[in-house]
This record gives sequence, C-alpha cells and structure tokens, in this order.
Amino acid sequence: MTRETPGKVSAITNPPMFNGGDAPVKWDQEWANAFTHGLAAIVSIVGLFFLVAKAGSVDVGLAIACTAYMSGVIGTFICSTLSHTILRQPLLDTLRAWDQAMIYVMISGTYTPIVYVCAADSVRIPLLVAIWIAAGVGFFHKVLARHRVNSIGTLSYLMLGWLPAIPLIGQVPGAVIAAMFLGGVLYSLGTILLVNDGRIRYLHAGWHISVMLAAAVHFFGIYLYLI
Repeated sequence: MTRETPGKVSAITNPPMFNGGDAPVKWDQEWANAFTHGLAAIVSIVGLFFLVAKAGSVDVGLAIACTAYMSGVIGTFICSTLSHTILRQPLLDTLRAWDQAMIYVMISGTYTPIVYVCAADSVRIPLLVAIWIAAGVGFFHKVLARHRVNSIGTLSYLMLGWLPAIPLIGQVPGAVIAAMFLGGVLYSLGTILLVNDGRIRYLHAGWHISVMLAAAVHFFGIYLYLI
C-alpha cells in the first residue's frame, strides 16, 4: 500500500506528467483552473451579444467600444483556459505568455467604453491612445519579446488598472465608479492569491474566481449604469 504525501496526488490513480520543467503537472488543480475560466469564456460570449446590442441602440461608436472591451475579456478567458489545458512544451510557454499578455488587453478594453462615454472631448482620444499603447507594450513584452514568460508583471497590471482612472475622476457616474472600484479591489486582492499560488492547493483557481467576479462586477456596471 502506497503512502501518499499530504498535498500530492497518488501516482497510482493520477500518474505524473512533466511539462518540461522539474515539477509534474498537478492535474486536479489544472482542471480546476481550466474549468473556471472556460466557464467564464462561455458566459462572456453570451454577455457580448447583450452588451453590444444595447450599445448599438445608442451609438455605433459605443458598440465598437463595447466590442473591444468584451473581446479582451473573452480572449483573456480563452487563453487562460488553453494555458491550463494544453500542458506540453513548447506550446505551454507560448500559451502562458498569451495568457499573461491578454490581461493587458482586458484591462484596457474595460476602460474603453467608459472613456468613450465619460471622458471630456479634450481627453478622450489621448487617454484611449495611451491605455492601448500601454496594453500593446505589455502584450509585446509578454508574447513577441518572450519577456518573463513564466513570471507575472503584477505591478504593471495594477498600474494599468488604476492609473487611467485618475483623469476620469468627477466625470463618471457614481454607480459606475462604485462598480469599477469594487472590481478593481477584487482584481487587486486576487493578485495576492496569484503571487502565492504555489503554496496552497487551488489558490490559482481562487485567483481565477476573483478575476471572474471582478469581470462580472465591471460588466454589470457598464451594462446597467453606463449605457
């Protein structure tokens, strides 16, 4: 009878597979990670149609802004799901890079309809350009330059998530501000789980859930109170 080490899955019932590094794949945790964001991707695709339909009844430009926003959300969840499903090298590193890179797109996309609706005319275009350049730089370093593929630029995510809010102070409806703030707090608290996810089982899935909750709060803030 094999004695199982606490926190590890039995090699008999769940044989290890190495992903190209030193540690075997933790199948139960990876499936939890894939399931959470796979579900989020499906729900987000449904949300895309509702949001764009509502925005299109108001303004074509707003519909485009909402499409950019939801494309970033859906793309992030899809890349995350794939990165926890396809675990063979060298594809794993590529998918993990895209997973991390799409977070920049998701953050900038979330700001896009808010800036489009609320920013002053003199600020709207410069702010949109700035946040998308920042997203492009982050994306480039993660994917094209292969910069720190297996690490997380947590500080850069937080900066992109909070700094663009400064020029919008006083211009965004209170309910939208509350939704964006709550979502931002959920994202920020989730990064604590992210940077410690190797210490406790399923902590990375907890990070995924925090992202899902934050994305949901942002979605309903935009859908109900911005459009």
